Amino acid sequence: MFPYVILICGIVLCCFVLVTYFSSNKKRLSSKDFQEQKKRMRPHCSEADYLAFMEFLFKYPGGYRRRNRDGSIYCDYLGKEKGDLKGIFFNIIIPNPNLHTYQKEEFRQFARSIGVTGIDQRPDYETRDSVLKNRETDLDQFARKEVGNIGEQIVRDHLKELETYQYAVINGAKLSLNGEVREYDHIVVGRGGVFVVETKAFGMTNGRPKKAALFIDPGDKWILRKNNINHDLTSPTEQIKAEAEHLSAVIGTYMFPVHSIVALSNQELFIKQNISLPYQVVRADHLIETIRSNNDRLNDSDVAAIVHSIDESRIN
Repeated sequence: MFPYVILICGIVLCCFVLVTYFSSNKKRLSSKDFQEQKKRMRPHCSEADYLAFMEFLFKYPGGYRRRNRDGSIYCDYLGKEKGDLKGIFFNIIIPNPNLHTYQKEEFRQFARSIGVTGIDQRPDYETRDSVLKNRETDLDQFARKEVGNIGEQIVRDHLKELETYQYAVINGAKLSLNGEVREYDHIVVGRGGVFVVETKAFGMTNGRPKKAALFIDPGDKWILRKNNINHDLTSPTEQIKAEAEHLSAVIGTYMFPVHSIVALSNQELFIKQNISLPYQVVRADHLIETIRSNNDRLNDSDVAAIVHSIDESRIN
C-alpha cells in the first residue's frame, strides 16, 4: 500500500511542476499586443470586432508592471493605454450603430474600472447627433447644401431647449426598416408626443435670415417671394408623409401618432398658408411652443421604449 501512496504523490508533484513551468513560460500579454488589438476598433467596426477586443481587455493586465517587496507583481494600464481607451469610447464606441447600447455602457464601465478619467457620466447614447456634412462637389450644389446645413443647425439650437423639459431630441438619424432607409433632420420624443421635424431654409441668403414671404396656396403650391420676385418651390408634403409613415413603422408597437412639422429656419420669413395641411408649418422661433402645446400623455416608459426602438433602427 505504501508504494502506491508514494507513486500517487509523485504523480501529483510532477503535475504541479509541469503546470507551474508552462504557466511561467506562457507568453505574457504586452503593451505591443494592446496596440495590435486596438486596431480592431475602427469607425463602424462590427460587433464581432468589439467582442474580440473586450475579450482581450478582460485578459490584459496592462502594460505597466512592478515587482513589490513581497515578490508580488503589480500591474496597471499605462497612461497612454488609458488615453487610447478614452479616445476609442468617444470616437468609435458612442457613435457606432453596430453596437447595442448595453455594450457601449459595458465598455464605459470597464474603462472606468481601470482608471480612465472623464467618462463618469453615462452619455445619451440613444440620442446622439450626426455630424452635419457637405460632400457636394458641384459648386452650386455645395452652396445650397451649406445653406441647408446652417438652417439645420439653427433648428438644432432651438430644439436643444426641449431637453430642459425632458424631451429626447435626435438630430440627423438614418433609420432602416425592411430595407428602406430614411434620413431625418430631427426626431423629438417626449411626454407631449412623437415629432418629425423637417428643416427648410427658404429665403435665406448665404446662410443668413432674409426678409421674404412664403405662400402655400391651393393645390399644395409653394411660392417664395423674395426681392419682389416669385420662385416656385417643391412642396415637401410627400416627403413629410413618407417620413411620418416610416417612423410610425419603426416605433411599431407603440400606439402613438407621429406629428410632422416643417420648421423654417429663416426667422425673417412671413408665412401665408391658404390651405389646410396634414402637418404644421412654423418658423424656428415658434418651434418649441408648437411642440410643447401638444399633449399625447406619454409616460416615461413610453418615451424610453420609443427612443430604444429608434436607436435599434439607426445605421449612423
